[in-house]
Amino acid sequence: MSIPRPAIVPSLHLDSWDRLSEFAVKTGRTLDEQLGWGNEGLVYSTTSKTAIKAYLHETLYQNEKRVYERLSEKSVTKVHGFAIPIFVAASDEFRVMEMTVVSPPFLIDFAGAYLDKRPPYAHDEEIMENWEEAGREQFGDERWSKVKSVMAAFAGMRIYLNDVHNRNLVFADE
Repeated sequence: MSIPRPAIVPSLHLDSWDRLSEFAVKTGRTLDEQLGWGNEGLVYSTTSKTAIKAYLHETLYQNEKRVYERLSEKSVTKVHGFAIPIFVAASDEFRVMEMTVVSPPFLIDFAGAYLDKRPPYAHDEEIMENWEEAGREQFGDERWSKVKSVMAAFAGMRIYLNDVHNRNLVFADE
C-alpha cells in the first residue's frame, strides 16, 4: 500500500515519491506538505513535525546518513545559533531519511558534504576566490562572515560543507 501521488511531484522524482510514501506507510507517518525537491531528492513534512527525504542516488543518501550519524554521535543540534535537524530514522531499503523539522535560523542538507577530507577543489586558489565572491554576493559581507564561521565549526567535526546557499542556510529574518 502506498499514498496516492500528488500532481506536483516532478517526473524526475516519481520513484523517489514511491519510496517516500512506502516508508511513510510502513512507519505510520502522515505526510503533510512538500518542503522541496532538487538534484538530491524529494522532501515532505509529516504531521509528526518531521521531514522525510527520498534520495535520487544511493551515494547522496549514504553520505547524508553518515553526516547525520556523526552529528548524532556528537549531540549537535545547533551550530553558532543555527538549528540542525535531528536524525530520526533511515531506511536503506527505501533510501529515505527522516529528521526533525527546524525553524530559522537553520542549516539543512548535508548530502553534498565531504567527510574526513576537504573537497578536492579546496586547494585551487581560483575556485576558492570565485566561491568567496559568490558567497559574499549571496549573503552579504556580514552574513558571509557568519556562514564561514558555521562552516569552520563543521570542519572542526571533519564535515566539510559543499552546498551552502540561502535556501539551506537560512537566517532568522528571512
